[in-house]
Amino acid sequence: MSMRRSSDWLKSLNTTKRVLLVMVLFFGFAAVAGSQQPKANLATSNTSHKSPQTQQAKAPAVTTKTETETQSIPFTSTTVQTASLAKGTSKVTTAGVNGSETLTYTVTYTDGQQTDKQLTNTTVTVQPVTQVTSVGTYVAPPPPAPAPSCPNGTYVNSAGNTVCSPYSSPSAPAGATAQCVDGSYSFSQSHSGTCSHHGGVATWL
Repeated sequence: MSMRRSSDWLKSLNTTKRVLLVMVLFFGFAAVAGSQQPKANLATSNTSHKSPQTQQAKAPAVTTKTETETQSIPFTSTTVQTASLAKGTSKVTTAGVNGSETLTYTVTYTDGQQTDKQLTNTTVTVQPVTQVTSVGTYVAPPPPAPAPSCPNGTYVNSAGNTVCSPYSSPSAPAGATAQCVDGSYSFSQSHSGTCSHHGGVATWL
């Protein structure tokens, strides 16, 4: 249709029909434009928001420290024998003393929490003192035998020793060396002259 004919056709329409025609053309254009607009907005939305799962995880913070601790070293004990103490007795002659040592560790922390601890060095700072207990071994000698009584007195023999004079007894007294013929006992320390005034020697003891 030529432009002139179109113009004549529009002029032939009344006002109401003209208004309706303008509205139909307007809303048709708006519908075409609106069908394209959401796609653009969707594309924009998709590019502006990312899923949290696609974000890279943050690496944990790992640090190490050197730490030290001090602990006690218990003393040990030993015993020694000594004749300066009586047998059956004992005495602590050296008191035991605990020592100490320093332990060095390498400690690992992950995000501020301890996750590992390794012992790297041990140093003895104070040596312990061994406790010594002395055990007595001394045994006192038996007391000397009492000197024999001498009812008939004593005399000094040729060696210069004081001995009992012979005397009678129901049994041989301690220290007697011979029994004389008359039954008395002699304490002579040599055979010469023994029991000379008592009939001679009957038996040597």
